[in-house]
Amino acid sequence: MRALFFLVAFIAMIVFSAPVWASLPYYNADMGYTIWLPKSWTEATPDSLDAFERTCGTSPVQGAAPDWRAGYVDPHGGRACRLLVEVKPGRRMLDADISNFNRFLVRSLTRSLRERVRLPGDPVTVFKGADYFPDKKTLRIETEVAGNGTTVVSLAYIVYTRKGMLAFTAFVDPADREARQTVDKAVLSLYLDDRLRY
Repeated sequence: MRALFFLVAFIAMIVFSAPVWASLPYYNADMGYTIWLPKSWTEATPDSLDAFERTCGTSPVQGAAPDWRAGYVDPHGGRACRLLVEVKPGRRMLDADISNFNRFLVRSLTRSLRERVRLPGDPVTVFKGADYFPDKKTLRIETEVAGNGTTVVSLAYIVYTRKGMLAFTAFVDPADREARQTVDKAVLSLYLDDRLRY
């Protein structure tokens, strides 16, 4: 009976660790998280983060100039950074506070996109949807930005922590379902340090 238990445990270990073998963990000690990304991805250099910050402008979710603290590059993505990270300091929020904040954030975003005055040639941002993952304390907001003959999907994730939030933003091609799934999987499998984890 004991041998059967160890056999089942060994098989489960192999099955559940297979996705990890296909990816690499990136630990960010300053921000307190570990993220698993495909082996081909690399960490962005500070210069590439600064360059992307200058060209990106404001984030459709936060509405202010970003302060990227980390980024990850997909060499096959055709963009300087595929996934960017900001720290939003604050406090630990109760579940009711998170729910209210999520509603407020989504309502504010949809209202600002609807009421925004655009000049000819300005990019057009369309709200595509929002999902909250209570077990991960993560809000995912999807928008589509079209301008200058190109369209890009912006995936914004708000990860609630004991000390505020981590804001992840990814930019993917609308037709690239694999990239969207890769980013979703990476952010939703995020592991927070004890000092940040609920």
